[in-house]
Order: sequence, then structure tokens, then C-alpha cells
Amino acid sequence: MKKMSKILAFMMCVVLSIGCLTGCGGKSEEEVLMSAVTGINNAESCEVEVSMAGKMSMRMGEEAQDLDMKMDMKGTSFQDPLKMKITGSVAMMGESTTMESYIQKENEKYVLYSNVEGTWTKMELGDLDTALASSGMSSYSNQLSADIGKYTKKEEKKEGETTYLVYDYTVSGEEMESMLEGSTSSVKSILGDSVDAKEYQDLMNRVVSSIGNVTLTVYVDVKKQEISRVEYPMTDMMNKMFDELMKYIKDKALEEATEDEAKEVNEMMNSMEMKVSDMNMSISYKNVNKAEDFEIPDEALKAESMNAALNSIG
Repeated sequence: MKKMSKILAFMMCVVLSIGCLTGCGGKSEEEVLMSAVTGINNAESCEVEVSMAGKMSMRMGEEAQDLDMKMDMKGTSFQDPLKMKITGSVAMMGESTTMESYIQKENEKYVLYSNVEGTWTKMELGDLDTALASSGMSSYSNQLSADIGKYTKKEEKKEGETTYLVYDYTVSGEEMESMLEGSTSSVKSILGDSVDAKEYQDLMNRVVSSIGNVTLTVYVDVKKQEISRVEYPMTDMMNKMFDELMKYIKDKALEEATEDEAKEVNEMMNSMEMKVSDMNMSISYKNVNKAEDFEIPDEALKAESMNAALNSIG
């Protein structure tokens, strides 16, 4: 059960990493789009709001359970010096977990402070990619390509008094693999000793390769010439990830089973299934280059480092 929980955490971390990495005055529509992309890629500060919701069904034999999933997060980021604040909640199975995280650079290392249900922890994560992926956020630097050929124009939308240029934006499977490379260290720390480094890399390669191309929808505020939000259809992507994950779990279970256990284990694993439906995520960008500053709470700065504890366990 612990291994399953860790692997589910891995899946959510990958999803979040993907989600957060992929983040008119006479000008033509293409010029407005490129101006907006350049603006968000080079922003010195920004605030984001992330929401994800959908349903998950889990089956094992004759037992089945349907779960509603909902995640809401808010983030504030500054680039120089880099620091981030992330707050949010995840609700599933009738329970809600709140979280609060901060990242800043200290003595040439990036430090993550996290508060889950009232308990603060501190972890030195070294490189920036690991720190960002561990927090569930990412830098918005260069997250959208300036290649106009990657965007497909859709019908304009008007919401209230705001007019949006709307584009489909395709992220290739190869780009997805590149985007996720920076998160591997942090995800490995979530999995801990449940898999070794080679097994983890094999699993990562299988899962990422299964995703293929992902098409996002980008909304550009015509008046502000800014990226307003990016919408992510998650159902197909997560089902592909879960399918590959279940294959991995089955392979591992059969490897560890004795000859006498193999038939029973195979039947049990074939009866297991995880699927999602109506799963979508949206990231909205606000106050680009005008984000409200923040201070890391004293109780977070005083938290005991987890690094020594983890090293002693290993």
C-alpha cells in the first residue's frame, strides 16, 4: 500500500511538473501573440492560479470506487533573486489537504520550506530544477515557444469586457521528455527506496514515452497583450500514464512472486484498473512584472532540515 501511495504521488508530481512547465494598438494577431509569449517568458515576477479537477475510478476485482479529485493552487514568483511562494489544497475521497511552500536561494543552494497540515519542514535541494519540481511549480521562463508555427488560431472569445485571441499549442513527446528531465531528482526522492535509480529511470521513460503529443489552449488578452491563461486537457494524458504505470506494477509484482504465487498474482493484477475522466487543468497568469512581494514566515525559517534525517535513514 505504501508503494502504491508513493507511485500515485509520483504521478501527481509528474502531472504538476508538466502542467507548470508548459505555463492592440495596430499590431497583427501574430505580433500580439509573440509579444505576449515573450512577455511571460521574460517576466521578472508573476502570480499564477492553478486549478485541476476531474474524476478517478479505481477497480480491483469486484471492488470499485469512484473518486472526485480537485486541486487549487496559487503561486507568486520572482526571478532575481529567485524566490517562490505556493499555497493550495488537494481534495480527494472526501478529505482535503492544505499546503504552503516557499523556495529561496541560500548559500548557493535552493531551499524548499513546506507546511502540510501545520507542520513545517525544510529541505536543501541544490539545483533549481529539483527545487521547482519538488514544490509542484516551475519557472515560467521560456515555457512557451516563440515558434509561430506551433500555434493554431481558433475563434476569438469574449468574456465580460475582455477579448481573447485563442490558440491551440502543441507540445511534442520529445519536448515533453526534455521538460521533465529537471524533475527526475525530486520525483526519485518521493519514491524513496521503493525503486532503485535504474528502475526509476526505466519507469520514467516508459511513462513519458506513453504520453505523446499534448495540445494546450492558450488565451491571449488582446488589450494587455499578455498570456491570460493556459488550459490543459488531462484525461487522455493521465490515462496513458496510468496504463503504463499499471503495466509496471504488474511486471514488478510478477517478478517478486514465487512460482506458486504467479497465477494468483497475475489474476489479481489483471483485475486492477485506474482511469480518470473529465480531468482538466487551467493555469491563469496575473500581475505580470507587478507581483506582490512576500516574506517567508519565521516558523518556516526555523524548521528542522530534513536532509540529515533522510541521510540517516539511507
